[in-house]
Amino acid sequence: MKQIPCLKHDGSYLLFIKQDKDKTEYVCEECCMDLEKQKIKVELQKLIHIKNALRSPEFLLSKLDLSPFLSQFFGELDIYHERNMNIILNDFQTQFSNIQNALQAIYKELERHAKGFLEMKQKISEELKKIIKFDQFKQFAVNLEQLGDSINPQAIKQNEQILHEYLKDLTKNNCQELNQKLIDMLDQMKREPKDPKEEQYPQYRKLEEQFKQLNASQTEFAKQINLIHFGQLDSKLISNQQSWKITNIIQSKLNKKVTNFSQIYLGTRDGLSGQAFWNKVNGKSNLLMIFKSKSGYIFGQFSPCQWNQNLNAYVQDNTMSSFLFSQTHDQIYPLKDANKQNAIYCHQSYGPYIGGGDIYITADFQNGSSNLGHSYQCDQYQIITKNTHLYGQTTPNIVECEIYQVILT
Repeated sequence: MKQIPCLKHDGSYLLFIKQDKDKTEYVCEECCMDLEKQKIKVELQKLIHIKNALRSPEFLLSKLDLSPFLSQFFGELDIYHERNMNIILNDFQTQFSNIQNALQAIYKELERHAKGFLEMKQKISEELKKIIKFDQFKQFAVNLEQLGDSINPQAIKQNEQILHEYLKDLTKNNCQELNQKLIDMLDQMKREPKDPKEEQYPQYRKLEEQFKQLNASQTEFAKQINLIHFGQLDSKLISNQQSWKITNIIQSKLNKKVTNFSQIYLGTRDGLSGQAFWNKVNGKSNLLMIFKSKSGYIFGQFSPCQWNQNLNAYVQDNTMSSFLFSQTHDQIYPLKDANKQNAIYCHQSYGPYIGGGDIYITADFQNGSSNLGHSYQCDQYQIITKNTHLYGQTTPNIVECEIYQVILT
């Protein structure tokens, strides 16, 4: 882009776009300094660098007054352009090469240790031959062979007697003397001088560190690759817009980043029943539940609380991050502070029971009721028929249910 001179400052060029509620203007660096002198606060992070904005729509969007979630998302997306990704891939290539070299070094290290082991084994074997007078034992076999094919009972008997005396002497006193000689020999081997600076398997430990580094790099790389799917649900029930809204609310309330939605239950696949429901959710927390009623109404709930089928009691949400939602009405119903002790209710004979009956679905996923407004705030919408507002009728009559475990970092 051709440099455009700033009309207010000779020798300076327009570099930024400064956006305010009342006006938008091009500014140079000196313009920013002048504004600072006038005690007009300039938020540098909100200035739009013209060249970067022309290069990337993601950069431009990250500078607009979007929700914190979207602004952060597009800001991060802008970072990972082709040049940066090539740098990351080159780093992986270097790490792979280092690991290959380390594997070769480890093989040589293992060869050296194997050689050392065999040498030590040979030393032990030589000492054992001395301790047990192995040459004498070998002589028995020689003598036996010399008898040939002829059967000489007297010679064999004599050989056996000499062998018996040999073994008897070797194992006398229940092998106490032999045991002591063997222990002394092994202790002597251990006391042989070694290089105190020699580290056991240093190359292997080096490889372990390289693998740790590789795992860390791969984890970070996976985050970048998954960024484009950031906060999106693979749901057949809710829209992308609703998915973004729900993700943004969860992140804002918990001050954490949603990295994934893991589907743990699908009613038409796993069974629309209390037993199937509890088989999937028992012991799990950070669950997002989405329901579709017979009337076609889409609604649901998120809570960080843990579902426990044997609790038979309410679960309190001290984070105040639990909320209900209706996609049909495009409404969000936050948990009331006064009712945070009633975020969810766990009982193995029920299906999903949320709040003080704000959503109550029986084990057959057909019957139940809605007491919307008891534990979750809905007065802001001036709802007239609260008992049918979520379902489209007085009973849930659920035809589909999706439950996701929300993965947060």
